[in-house]
Amino acid sequence: MVISYLVKYLKAGLRFKLITLLTAATLLVQAQTPQEIIQWEELPSIPDAIGYNGSFIGIHNNALIVAGGANFPDKPVWEGGAKQWHDNIYVLESSQSGDYHWYTHENLKLSQPLANGVSISTEEGLLCIGGNNTRGTYKDVFLLKWNSDERSVAIEKLPDLPMPLAAMGGDIVDNTVYVAGGLEKTSGSAGKYFFELDLSKKSNSTQFKWEQLDPWPGPARMNPVVRAQNNGQVEALYLFSGRNYTPDQEIPHQLYSDVYMYNPKSGKWTQKSDIPSNGTYGIDGGFMGAAPAIRHGGSHILIFGGAGGPNQNLVKRMQVQAQIDRIEEKPIADTVGRADSLRILNDQLKQLVRNTSFSTTIWAYHTITDTWVRAGSLPGPSQVVTSAVIFNDQIVIPGGEISPGVRTTQVISGTFKPYTANFGLVNYITLAAYLGLIVWMGWYFSKRNTSSEDFFLGGKRVPWWAAGLSIYATMLSAITYLSQPALAFSFDWQAYLGYFTILIMAPVVVAFYLPFYRRLNITTAYEYLEKRFDLATRMFGSVSFVLFQLARMGIVVYLPALALSTVIGMDIFAAIILMGVLAIIYTVLGGIEAVIWTDVLQVAVLILGLVAGLSYVLLEIGSFSSILDAAVQDQKLRMFDWRLSTTEVVTWSLFLGSIALNIAPYTADQAVVQRYLTTPTEHEAKKSIWLSGLLAVPAGLLIFGMGTFLYVYFKGHPELLNIGMENDRIFPLFIANQLPAGVAGLVIAGIFSASMSSLDSSMHSVATVVTVDFFQRFKKKLTDKSSLSTARWVTIIVGILGTIVACIMAIYPVTSLFFLFQEIVGLFGSALAGVFILGIFTKRAHGAGALLGALVSVLMLAYIKYLTQLNFYIYPLIGIPVCVIGGYLISRIWPYKLKDLTNLSLHTLPKNPL
Repeated sequence: MVISYLVKYLKAGLRFKLITLLTAATLLVQAQTPQEIIQWEELPSIPDAIGYNGSFIGIHNNALIVAGGANFPDKPVWEGGAKQWHDNIYVLESSQSGDYHWYTHENLKLSQPLANGVSISTEEGLLCIGGNNTRGTYKDVFLLKWNSDERSVAIEKLPDLPMPLAAMGGDIVDNTVYVAGGLEKTSGSAGKYFFELDLSKKSNSTQFKWEQLDPWPGPARMNPVVRAQNNGQVEALYLFSGRNYTPDQEIPHQLYSDVYMYNPKSGKWTQKSDIPSNGTYGIDGGFMGAAPAIRHGGSHILIFGGAGGPNQNLVKRMQVQAQIDRIEEKPIADTVGRADSLRILNDQLKQLVRNTSFSTTIWAYHTITDTWVRAGSLPGPSQVVTSAVIFNDQIVIPGGEISPGVRTTQVISGTFKPYTANFGLVNYITLAAYLGLIVWMGWYFSKRNTSSEDFFLGGKRVPWWAAGLSIYATMLSAITYLSQPALAFSFDWQAYLGYFTILIMAPVVVAFYLPFYRRLNITTAYEYLEKRFDLATRMFGSVSFVLFQLARMGIVVYLPALALSTVIGMDIFAAIILMGVLAIIYTVLGGIEAVIWTDVLQVAVLILGLVAGLSYVLLEIGSFSSILDAAVQDQKLRMFDWRLSTTEVVTWSLFLGSIALNIAPYTADQAVVQRYLTTPTEHEAKKSIWLSGLLAVPAGLLIFGMGTFLYVYFKGHPELLNIGMENDRIFPLFIANQLPAGVAGLVIAGIFSASMSSLDSSMHSVATVVTVDFFQRFKKKLTDKSSLSTARWVTIIVGILGTIVACIMAIYPVTSLFFLFQEIVGLFGSALAGVFILGIFTKRAHGAGALLGALVSVLMLAYIKYLTQLNFYIYPLIGIPVCVIGGYLISRIWPYKLKDLTNLSLHTLPKNPL
């Protein structure tokens, strides 16, 4: 019934939207003038009279380096001017005030004049590869290192290419440099050359060398555009366009519009969608050879112009040049006629060269959907045979060639215009109403919080189904809700297998763990550790949990706030503070009951959002079979990878690792265990655990289905993608921009609620652990009223701390440090799960043995994480057994007085009559 009403509502809103979309798409095709996404300005020009093309360009030590290049200094090429190569080095720096200035000196020189190689920015310097000059083509490879204090550039020699090359393309993927295409000689035909150099092997002189790889399946070429970008699965290398000279063909000059992707993991090439035609060449498709390009965002590559032109001159030039070549190669008997023909054709060629300009179109290629959209135009003449780099968070294109033989000293700089969200009044009202509702729920349940047991356990009056939904919501953070559809959108369904492991955990928890938590009348899971082992083991569990939650809170608020602030236009600090303040209010007022019932509401809204999104796309595409066919064709539904790899995520490690990863949260995490204790009876708790497990599989189906639907939708509407967006924002972007008003506001509110749910679960569970495991444990005379007051104050302090940490992450680029801290603390998760296994399943393990086993596990995981290439799903498959086996063996070897284990071990637990 709900779904049928939802579909009717969506249909009503869709009629106008579909007409609007079709009209907009038609106008876009007709006008061919896409919205400009970049604001352009000029930086100081290169300090040279006419400029260069083919220079080595890149960034090192916060400076832009332009080295070498070629031009026609004496007279234009159409007047017979001779090309000259140069060895000058120019360095552009910016002052603290934001002013830019060039620095050059007579001592700033390359070892020889050089141009038309590959340049790649690295942390160690600007990597320069190959190139040519009047004397020939070179295989030299070197680093240019800018020293701002000494105002000098050092040159460090690296291994030579296997052969001389020029006019090739290249980029770096995961510290490995790739070079593709090019010319072995100064003139002639290009080759299918493809080489790699692993920079991580630099310290090993025998292994640090170039390796030849299998080339792309298309024709040989020079001047290709080569850029690295993530394709949703791996960091990949993309090869676009290029040209070649083949004198044995009817038209010797070949222009290419094909595209290929190289997967460094598999070593395989895949052909992708051709470059769209500008509709102005006499060739099939779009040619953009020698164009500057950058990677942008999670999965876009921007290509600026290219050597193709907005008129027919390019093709005409090739045709005239071909006639000249044929006449010169096959002299005719009539010498006068031959000379006249060559004179006429050369005059035509000069005129065409002078009047040829290059394309100014900016193309955006999306690596995941394999689609192209126009992203605006360059502000002036297209600059080719140069490079685009990111310098001070701006796109910078220095120098280059603006028409055949004509160089420029111009340096243009582009800044991306911020995304403008249009969330709408109705959606904001819906969001405000939802947030007001959850605060009211906190006030409502505050009237029932008269004791610490009410605050911690809800008086054990929570219905089993509400507890079950809350368990599921606790594990479903906003990050998961946003990232899992993005994973299916970007990759495939392999990770969906992990949802089945949640169902597998349900009987394990019900049979082996729940009886201890319910029958020992405990409030925190770590009270069991003291009863089974000793106080030190309890402290290990409590401190590990608290540290992990403190490290986690800022991240689970910051990342969703970042995504939501982008797509709905809310200030990120306002979003963070709003989440933090509201979560503190209803958690302090309503305790665990408010937390659980807001979780129930959150799950309902988020499921509604998935159903709404799926319904919208289904109505937009027209049929489920069309979506299924498109997904199958692009291998988006793949669920199994039977390789035996240990470094890549494949089926065996994902499935077994997911089981192991779920052991800690479902058995040793207070935020989850606390839900087991809120129902009236153990039997009710069992049903709540089964519900959370059973819900995971169909909910996961909706989540991954949403990702696949989004892939098919945006593949058909690439113009609706926000160019440069991160992939994990694809779902909130779709919600905010495509779902009908009101529905979008409600779903965005649900995502806000999911973020607050993660925060409130951490706040409340930390408050419970701190109050029970520290204050009540060490302050024996603490009254129940004082315990309740302490728990509320701890909740406030922890909530404020989590909010402040999220704000700090929004101000300073310290996200990686927080992730590092969380990863380090997370190493204790497997150890803690192992300690609980030792307590429940063995009789001989003691506290000292369990703690030493945990220490060995942590050290082992630290070694594996930082010194091996094993994927993270394998970590708990090693960490938990190491803790259990190590702890058990140490306990057997180390004499220790064992405690009375009645009701504390699986072997001594009496059968529950319920």
